[in-house]
Amino acid sequence: MMPLNEARDELQHLLDRCQQWLRMVEEASDLLPEADDLESEIEQMEALSTRALSSMLKVALLGRQSSGKSFLISGLQGGLEYRRLIDEDGEQSDEYIGILPSSASPTTACPTTVIPAGDDPTVDAGERGLLLVKFKGVAGWTKIGKDLHRAEVAAYAAADGNRADRHAEHVNEQVERVQLLISKARLPIELFDLPGSESEDEERDEIMYEAWKEADCFIYVSQATEALTANELRLIRDLYAHAVPAKKRVLWVLSGIDRAAQIEHNQAAWKNVLATNNQYLHNRYRKSEAFIGDGFLPVSAALEAQAEFEEAKGGDGSTLRRRGRMGELRDRLQDLMESGAGHKHLKQVGDEAGWLVRGRRRTIADLLDVHRVTVDNMEAERNRLREQLEGMDDSLVRMRAELNDELDRRIRKAQRPFGNLADELHRGLDDLIDAGNLSAEHVNDVDVRHVQVFNEWMTAPEGPGTLWEQERAALDDSARLFLRSEFGEDTQSQLVGPEPLDLDAIPLQSDGDTPWRAYGMVQAWANTLGVASPLAGGAVWLTTSLSLATIAVPVGAAILTAIGIARITDALRERESKIQQARKERKEMIDEQAKEARTGFEEMVRNDGRRVIDAAEEYHHRHRSRLRATLEEIVQRINADDTARSREIVARLTPVEERGRAIGTDIQNLLDRNRTD
Repeated sequence: MMPLNEARDELQHLLDRCQQWLRMVEEASDLLPEADDLESEIEQMEALSTRALSSMLKVALLGRQSSGKSFLISGLQGGLEYRRLIDEDGEQSDEYIGILPSSASPTTACPTTVIPAGDDPTVDAGERGLLLVKFKGVAGWTKIGKDLHRAEVAAYAAADGNRADRHAEHVNEQVERVQLLISKARLPIELFDLPGSESEDEERDEIMYEAWKEADCFIYVSQATEALTANELRLIRDLYAHAVPAKKRVLWVLSGIDRAAQIEHNQAAWKNVLATNNQYLHNRYRKSEAFIGDGFLPVSAALEAQAEFEEAKGGDGSTLRRRGRMGELRDRLQDLMESGAGHKHLKQVGDEAGWLVRGRRRTIADLLDVHRVTVDNMEAERNRLREQLEGMDDSLVRMRAELNDELDRRIRKAQRPFGNLADELHRGLDDLIDAGNLSAEHVNDVDVRHVQVFNEWMTAPEGPGTLWEQERAALDDSARLFLRSEFGEDTQSQLVGPEPLDLDAIPLQSDGDTPWRAYGMVQAWANTLGVASPLAGGAVWLTTSLSLATIAVPVGAAILTAIGIARITDALRERESKIQQARKERKEMIDEQAKEARTGFEEMVRNDGRRVIDAAEEYHHRHRSRLRATLEEIVQRINADDTARSREIVARLTPVEERGRAIGTDIQNLLDRNRTD
């Protein structure tokens, strides 16, 4: 595998070539039957160039309210400024100004993403950032402005922001998400600030859990002034249920150690909190070393900001900087990028660029093929294309019926193990339930074990998750086989040959007249940097291409169900019953949960299977569109007085097509050299 920086530089060079090639296509657009969306493709390629500057999709920051997530983001990206103030009485106070609003009270009101704009010339983020807001019920992102006063930013992004500081037309709008594009960043990653975990707003909690799907890894932030709370234990349990099956890394951060420096038990207070938090992780997740990693890293963005303040005055800030440990946290994030996440992201960008180039080049190649056909053969080709088109509707109906029937059979096969789920859960949980009094701590231990047992059962060699991956792959093969039998192979023996079943082809958007309804990828692509899209409701993490390819990361069919199983037990904490009765009820819930898990699994895998069928329908639709466009071009040629236009098309488009083919090959070669499988 190439070094990350080298791979990014080479990809950036290829993306520049792609943009130049699309401009070359634009110059010949008067010869193309479908050129209306060329400008959109050029804009998409420019966006890909911006995305290539980053090395990861998203790093989501989780934690309780006021744990310092927003403050930490400002510090991580070098956007935290320290000021020393002296009041009229000569008293000194400290002030910190960050790129995101932060305070001692609950701050973040909605998911907020800080995105490096890099060297993208199309983005003017100013000195303090460009604010974009997604309002509820309003399509797209609204540009609020750049270099805004912090009160203006808080008015949109903070729970305690003053709406009067918003633009007048936005005062009564409900903010769903916020983006802040910054021109200067110390790390080429997106940092995703999520609302705190102690909110009683269920809708906001759902938004937070949905946002987890977009994250490539997590930073869990806990305040150094207080050990983990009961509400945090639930959040960590849910994070465990999500991150372990998906193999997403978690970095644990103890923030604000400067505010817990007083001596307690012969050492700084934050060290006692650090030991308590780490002990909690080791006691409850002792079998999950990958989840707990190195435990909590104590940091202080404030100390680093103070160091920079001293250094700006010519002083020595090295001690403050060392105590702040922010450099160590950045190093850990950099290690994550170098260990594979960055390469996955670059692969995703390269795949999308390749798909754009291949799609446009295929259109040009089809047109060239038509105009290279001799006059004597045009009528024969016209008749053959008409015959093909006449059978396309029947072919689509037949394919849909066959694949839906097969999907039903494969779901039933994958569901068979659910008959013993309840017994498996009882074997793993009953003794633990009987060993305690169902206090909050005991219930949390049961919940964690519940998730562990369920995931182990789900992902066992004969578990439903494993079986479904096999059944889904077989459904994928059946779809491929049907398409090959209908359209043949890409041997260039046909005037309109089928597109290759390219494992890296990725659809970017629907043209408004296709069955590409199940994917829901467009908004994610538009607003994130993309490593892998969660296309199965957060449960099976995969990327499904136009050619039906699947990248499963990893056996993940348990994730959402595991979270549901963990969270449903919270209701027990609100019941007032004797311990024995509570134990009995807890065991009875196991049987109920086993039934709900089966139902949830069926719904999840059916949606996943439908994505395969939708992909096949989309492929079918695109081939039919190409046949129709080619037929129209041939009819036009037959009716033309001479072949002058054909000679012009061949002369002008041949070098365009050849260059596009070369770029596509170079992109694929780069991707092949950077496989992370």
